[in-house]
Amino acid sequence: LIDRVTRLTYKHFDTPSLVEWVFVLSQQPEQEAKDLALDMELYVEGSLDIFSHRTNIKTDSHFLIYNVKKLGDELKQIALMVIFDQIWNRVVKNQKLGKKTWIYFDEMQLLLLDKYASDFFFKLWSRVRKYGAIPTGITQNVETLLLDANGRRIIANSEFMILLKQAKSDREELVHMLGLSKELEKYLVNPEKGAGLIKAGSTVVPFKNKIPQHTKLFDIMSTDPEKMRI
Repeated sequence: LIDRVTRLTYKHFDTPSLVEWVFVLSQQPEQEAKDLALDMELYVEGSLDIFSHRTNIKTDSHFLIYNVKKLGDELKQIALMVIFDQIWNRVVKNQKLGKKTWIYFDEMQLLLLDKYASDFFFKLWSRVRKYGAIPTGITQNVETLLLDANGRRIIANSEFMILLKQAKSDREELVHMLGLSKELEKYLVNPEKGAGLIKAGSTVVPFKNKIPQHTKLFDIMSTDPEKMRI
């Protein structure tokens, strides 16, 4: 049924949206089609119709930001699926053009809270590198990654990492996973701001990159609410 409706939709509409797809679905003779179309009403005409229409964003821009912060739980899963699909399509397109794609996932632990999103995210993370993309994950909550099977695989398969101060339980797990020595572990116990460890392949070195206050770089990069300038 789903396959038939999709084929018919693309046969009759050049650039169909979810609205056209549900319309074609509602015209099918099966009762299951009528029931599914009714279930989809909330996402097509109701209060959760945010993804049912054509985008008004210029998706071929060189710099794109996807923000799901204000989305409720009802829409977050489908939002992540749409975003991951958009990212994948852009990576494939850029690869054909001989371009690299840099992808940054801030608060990446939130992408692992839902199992379906977690599986999709791991597949995306694993595949894009083969297509000339460079995915970077950013998190202040390593525990969530360590508790998720996909999160652990992402950490284990990442060639480059920057590690800052870690809580005791997280630190011990990372030391075990990455094979860090006791001497290197000390740099994750209570380092000063801007200091920690850099892991590049099998090489791990301590680093210190303190940015002086009252500089433009500090104003741009600081996330300390007490020191941020508006």
